[in-house]
Amino acid sequence: MKTGFRHFVVVIALGFGVVLTNACQTSPVPVESLVAEQDSLMSIIEQKIESKQQQQAELEKFRKRQLPRNFSEQLKKYFPIIRKYTARYKLDWRLTIAQILKESYFKENAMSNVGAMGLMQIMPRTAREITSEIDIAYITKDPHENITAGIYYMYKQLKNFPRADPDNRIMLALAAYNAGIARVYDAQDIARVRQLDPNTWAAVKECLPLLTDEHWKLHLEVWELGHPTFGYFYGYEETIDYVDDIMKKYDAFRKMYRNDVEHLSIEELSASM
Repeated sequence: MKTGFRHFVVVIALGFGVVLTNACQTSPVPVESLVAEQDSLMSIIEQKIESKQQQQAELEKFRKRQLPRNFSEQLKKYFPIIRKYTARYKLDWRLTIAQILKESYFKENAMSNVGAMGLMQIMPRTAREITSEIDIAYITKDPHENITAGIYYMYKQLKNFPRADPDNRIMLALAAYNAGIARVYDAQDIARVRQLDPNTWAAVKECLPLLTDEHWKLHLEVWELGHPTFGYFYGYEETIDYVDDIMKKYDAFRKMYRNDVEHLSIEELSASM
């Protein structure tokens, strides 16, 4: 090799791609510099490998601890209806799966102690509201209609927060789905008085616990009547856990399914679990 021209090529094949560096020099380069460059490159590659392995380990833990044993069968059963209506209302189907997992653990006949029913845990009053708006009548009895209703109701909540960025919009909508839009509005009122951004989940999360009667002095500053517009709220812990847990599940599903799966077959989807 001529001293005026040197090639240094490092090719490393990884499971997720090929890293190629080609350092061309028109003048002699100290061996120490080339070794340092190679060591730096290897360090970066090792970090990427370690990060990927750690992510895979976390996802495997998620599968074992968070997903029901019959998850693949349930997903295969309901994925067509989930994909159809999330596409119609422009929702991420992975979010809906995370929500069902939190709401009912994919148990079709699930019923809460306050009367919420089905895979998406629809309250009877909410079911009547939805029935009057779209053409489905057996929301509390038919799992497919229950999913349809839940997706539509989540879509309605998302429309309530047009000024929030995409992620905060999802989290605020989840809070409204769980606690009711009125609770979120009251928390936003407090956020404004405290000079917090009411269009962020962080602000609403901080203010939801302030809707109890023990914070009556603060309420005098926020509302003319001296109490939250829609009454005191004591279920904030459940709502905060609901939003944060679904977002963790949603993040896991986004890592599991990175690509667009608009045309993914049910068999391919289930096989990847």
